[in-house]
Amino acid sequence: MPEHRSAVAVATTEAADRRAEARRIAFLFQDGVLLAAAVSAFDALGLLDGKPYNTGGLPGTGYLGAAWHCLAAAGWIESDPAAWTERGLEALRHRARLVAGGAFLTRFDDNAPDCWATPWDAATRAAFTALLREHERWRAGADPADPLTTYLDATLAVPAILTLRGTGGLHRPTGDFARLFVLLGWLDRDGGWTGLGRACLAFSGHCGLVGSYLPMLSRLQRLFRGELVVTPGRDEWHCQRRINVEASSAAHRRYFSDTDSIIQEIFRRAPRPSFVADMGCGDGTWLAHLHALLGDGIRYVGIDASPVALDRAREVLSAAGVPDPLLLIGDVTDPDALRARLAEHGLAIDDGLHIRSFLDHDRTYLGVDSRDDGPGWSAGVHLAPDGSPLSAREVESDLVAHLRRWRRHVGRFGLVVIEAHSVAPKVARHQVGASHSAALDTYHALSHQYLVEYSAFLRCCGLAGLQPVGHLERRYPRNKPFVAVSANHLVTERPMPAGPPRARHDTWSPGPEEDLDDGAALHRLLFADGDLARPRTWCSGPTGIVVHQVLEAVEARIEHVRPGDAVRVLDYGAGTGFASIELTKACLERNVVPRLAERDATFELHLVDIPGGWFAQGYELLRDVPWTRFHALRRPGGGSFRPLREVLAGQETDAVLANMVFHLLPARAMRRAAASIAGVLRPGGLLAFSAPDLADRRADSVLFHDANRLVRRYWLAALDTDDPGGLAPVLREAAASVRQPLRADAQRRADRRILPAPVHGEAVAAALAPYFEGAVERRTYEFLAEECLLGALVPANQREYFAEISDRRLREAVIRHLMLDRVLPEMMSGPAGTAHGVNVEWKLGRFTAR
Repeated sequence: MPEHRSAVAVATTEAADRRAEARRIAFLFQDGVLLAAAVSAFDALGLLDGKPYNTGGLPGTGYLGAAWHCLAAAGWIESDPAAWTERGLEALRHRARLVAGGAFLTRFDDNAPDCWATPWDAATRAAFTALLREHERWRAGADPADPLTTYLDATLAVPAILTLRGTGGLHRPTGDFARLFVLLGWLDRDGGWTGLGRACLAFSGHCGLVGSYLPMLSRLQRLFRGELVVTPGRDEWHCQRRINVEASSAAHRRYFSDTDSIIQEIFRRAPRPSFVADMGCGDGTWLAHLHALLGDGIRYVGIDASPVALDRAREVLSAAGVPDPLLLIGDVTDPDALRARLAEHGLAIDDGLHIRSFLDHDRTYLGVDSRDDGPGWSAGVHLAPDGSPLSAREVESDLVAHLRRWRRHVGRFGLVVIEAHSVAPKVARHQVGASHSAALDTYHALSHQYLVEYSAFLRCCGLAGLQPVGHLERRYPRNKPFVAVSANHLVTERPMPAGPPRARHDTWSPGPEEDLDDGAALHRLLFADGDLARPRTWCSGPTGIVVHQVLEAVEARIEHVRPGDAVRVLDYGAGTGFASIELTKACLERNVVPRLAERDATFELHLVDIPGGWFAQGYELLRDVPWTRFHALRRPGGGSFRPLREVLAGQETDAVLANMVFHLLPARAMRRAAASIAGVLRPGGLLAFSAPDLADRRADSVLFHDANRLVRRYWLAALDTDDPGGLAPVLREAAASVRQPLRADAQRRADRRILPAPVHGEAVAAALAPYFEGAVERRTYEFLAEECLLGALVPANQREYFAEISDRRLREAVIRHLMLDRVLPEMMSGPAGTAHGVNVEWKLGRFTAR
């Protein structure tokens, strides 16, 4: 039996590896089509022989910028200063092959609905044979693991796959098509599919994403010369819409399933939406999926700008048994027009749940005055309707205005939005094969669509008055320094309990000696401008996962509660109450307290921490929430730690959340904490935790305190230098102010504040093992540069971590200098760098008490 299990495990691992390789190939195929098309057009216009970003005096500067952006995302060129990289120079050594591949792709310039269902003409077949023959000779000496090899494979494989799919021959390729698949390792010499080939077949539909834009890519030279402008809409020439819809449906299906929990959360509440409206419904796949989830009790409305898409949606919804679907022509840019159309059918726009997938970037650009508070963060290329370039701030201001138009109509049930995001070239070049952003960002830019990075998208949502529900957020991938796709429930507000103060049931409350300024500074690091409606995304995502797990435990307990029972949750190391605030919002949305009251039961949220300014801030924020209870973890007068059973007077809890706590505890303290938590959790109770500073980490991420550790290393190096004159003036002044006899004590204080060597995640799991069963997973989240600095400047942090510098003004100046001029540029230039910060790896644990 063990041998059998081992064989199964090996087979499962091999299948996962083949699927990962197939996904990599699919991404590289899409990038390869764009790169070959761009290089071929640049070559024909004489733009490759000088510096990159050369426009050659051509008028189509917006389109040229988008194509150069593609090369930057592949890591072939640098923008500042403009230059070819080593990777780019190596690609240019194969310039003739790229040009030939790009030229072959220009043959597929038709956007007729049945163009891929028609066999190739004799000239195209002959061109394919000749190119394949040359490619076979070249590939015999090429490195199959080199992305350039797969880029060149794509110029043959993508049109071949699309034609075979369209003509029904994909699973039985013959002739030159079979030769190509043998060359790629998808078929063996006997014509049988290999394991890799079968895995790649599962991703073959994705070729339609980039393939649908071949009519546009075939005309790049004319776009660059200013002879042509892409005009999205009914008379579009640039896209083969049928395969675009089909490929989108295949690529997006997993995201539809992943939003089930969001949809169910909304329909769990009262009142329920009377209809679901999918703006940009495509072929109706998402609506059909929701009908299977929600049933016949509501109306299903599909809206799309494309009659082709609506015709296909009608077929899909009919086959799925959706009763009386309403299908309308509509434009995401104009929700007021949709309101009128719905009213014609007896529907009020705000009575429905509005959903959409991969559509907000495809709005019509209307143009508004640029907002002064717009972030201007987007690193992508964006084009105005006339083909001229747009700035990031112009595009983001337009996005804010667009979302504000929708905000007026979605106050009751919010928006469920699945969206794609651009990836900055400085990030994408480290992720070749892990994303297809070089292609995705480029064909969206060329076709006048407006992708922005995820951090910019969320900032724009906030400016428009829409906030994501943190515990429902989904982001893809989970563990990379970029977000390519996100799914969110955007709402207009998430209120906290309001009303006069209630009688408190605390065993601790802050005294006048507590430093609320310190707590307020940490609060601003967690909530933008300290606004409870605007949690920062670096912490709201991982905290949302912990909150979601606790909510599940609370829901399970409600189902079995008896009169007189109390459902209790403990927030261990609550700090300023961030996790409890987010849990409180979710409990209000789910009507947890009224539902328990109907069963003569109650809800209690116990917050426990060491007394101090941070915990005092939490008390100020949550003291008006009637179900909160505050307790000190230390005995009065700064004495020893109290076991939780004593803190809670022997009461058991149903769930414990420990948000951003365990990485602060050395091994011995962690073991004590694990035993103490186990002492108050009922059998089967939940422990959910998040920790952003536990070792080890992947190569393209950092730990939360790595920036602070690096700042301190630079500071200590400045203190110990033999050449003080070579220091920056602020470092020289600070070093001169340090009293050497105090350095040992300052180092001890720094080591208490931030552990010099982070605790290993395995040590935390080992401490929990005697009492709990569970697992730890990794996820990563962007920590913006401005937030790194805010964290270092929190008064208690800087006072303890840089205790050698007694003057606060000077201390803050040193931190700002080192963080902004040394540490962040260094970290952001590496594989963990993001467009606007660093990629922090979190450990998230879900454990149950034995």
